[in-house]
Amino acid sequence: MVMGGATGLAAGPPRMRPYTGIGLVIFSQPGNDANAVMPLQLYQEPGLLRLETVTNSGTSGNEWIFGLSAENSPLIVSARKGDWLRVYYDDAGREAWMDVRKRGRFLSWEQFLKLQTGRMLPGLQPLYYRLYQQPGGKTLGTLTPKQVFKVLKLENAWSMVLTEQSQIGWVRWSDDDGRLTIDTGKK
Repeated sequence: MVMGGATGLAAGPPRMRPYTGIGLVIFSQPGNDANAVMPLQLYQEPGLLRLETVTNSGTSGNEWIFGLSAENSPLIVSARKGDWLRVYYDDAGREAWMDVRKRGRFLSWEQFLKLQTGRMLPGLQPLYYRLYQQPGGKTLGTLTPKQVFKVLKLENAWSMVLTEQSQIGWVRWSDDDGRLTIDTGKK
């Protein structure tokens, strides 16, 4: 399933919504330079067969979802083995392992999304814009991609949110294919 880019960006090819995986890795920038380019070593397996070295500058292609600069955009983590994280490192969805002990920290989606301000991504199937009384329960209303909400908590693929109209309900933060439905970027 494809969708258009973020509001306000130049028109381009539709972007694929990323898979959610198990969380994110947020990188610590060396020194005080928030825009420093950092080399990242990618491996086929934890500690074995180095594939390549990339930089954090525009690596993931998910800046449009997180509302961060390319240098500060987190990578989505699909698996974890000790200190090693399997990440989606480009917008084509390629995966590799990296050891991020000295460069970043892992955050589960619950840790990252809780109390974040967000909105639903544009171009989703209509059922993903529905606000429910409880997960899969009675529909309370329908959200639009422009409506802002605050994430209160997560339960599986569901997120309890507080809308700007002070209504509490549940939306899907992950679709049936395991792709992200929430945009946390500041527009």
